[in-house]
Amino acid sequence: MKVGFIGLGGIGKPMAIHIAKSGFDLTVTDLREPPLKELEQHGARIAGNAREVAAESEIVLASLPSNEASEQVPLGPDGVLAGAKSGDIYIELSTISPEVVHSIASQAAEKGVTVLDAPVSGDLKARQEGTLSIMVGGDAKALDRAMPVFKAFGDKVFHAGESGAGATVKLVNNLLAGIHVVATMEALVLGVKGGLSVQTLKEVISASSGGSPGFDILFDKITTRSPEPPPGQTANQGLHTLGKDVKLAVELAQSLSVPLSLGSSALQPFLAGFANEWADKEFWVIMEIFEQMSGVRVRPPDLTNSKEEKQ
Repeated sequence: MKVGFIGLGGIGKPMAIHIAKSGFDLTVTDLREPPLKELEQHGARIAGNAREVAAESEIVLASLPSNEASEQVPLGPDGVLAGAKSGDIYIELSTISPEVVHSIASQAAEKGVTVLDAPVSGDLKARQEGTLSIMVGGDAKALDRAMPVFKAFGDKVFHAGESGAGATVKLVNNLLAGIHVVATMEALVLGVKGGLSVQTLKEVISASSGGSPGFDILFDKITTRSPEPPPGQTANQGLHTLGKDVKLAVELAQSLSVPLSLGSSALQPFLAGFANEWADKEFWVIMEIFEQMSGVRVRPPDLTNSKEEKQ
């Protein structure tokens, strides 16, 4: 099967590598040369743009950072639809608005191309091991055709419903993730301000009704990991990604007239992080906002934060 992949970022590159290692005839493109060179070492061919990728492929996947990029890549003059053929499948792996999915799918259908929206979820380990969760919206027969490709980088594939359903369920999931992030940070700041040690909070909450696997993971990131990506690397769980997803979820709720009191409130620290130009840091950098507002330090003093860097 001839497969194309567009967008070799922090999550796209591992997926493309798994596809190449699984034996598919793979063509890739990206705006940056280093990931292209790396995929070439895994046997992939390099194309100059999305149109060239589509011309060489039966199934094209794209992992992109925004609504705008997700519209330009398939619909632009050198986009996927300019090179695709009737019967091809275009898979949008990005987390984007359902309305953007519907727009792409509608225009693709005019050319006989089927669109699946299939955002993914999973941490760095899942990316490396090829065990991502995949949430698919769109035609069931197209999903069956694409399943061998999905299985190259994911071990849990959910057919969420019709076109746009994958995008919707991903936004709902990440809305909950964003709320959990903010709630955990507020709770830790409150406890420390009230005189409790961070370790006491961890031990008690983990063994009580406030605890969850998500709490333990967040606690580890907040208290042991720097929000600065390693030198020369991009963030694995960037503020720009989770903050963008929470924002899209809030916008979806507004379009559907759904009250979202907790989600709208949870968005505010992410927006503050963007205003502080922290978009390229790991998302737990926003703990600094809660510490500053409350006049207390939860994180160990040796962890890098933006305030210390500027001094």
